Amino acid sequence: MEWFDINNNGRLIEFSASYIVGERSAFGVVELDYNIRLIGKISYDDIKQLKIGIHVRMIRCGINDNEPYYEFQPI
Repeated sequence: MEWFDINNNGRLIEFSASYIVGERSAFGVVELDYNIRLIGKISYDDIKQLKIGIHVRMIRCGINDNEPYYEFQPI
């Protein structure tokens, strides 16, 4: 294995919007460099912004309760 930096910009491959308990949210699959695909939350102002193939940027990532999380937003 080798450690290397990758760009935090990617492309939205697939997404789904949700309105659970009256709260809007979306999650999707984002493809980064080297064909790395991550599942994460997609932050948006208007659901019309979200379309397959748009460019997104990772705005947060980390580990919460030993589980990784990722958050993206349209560029």
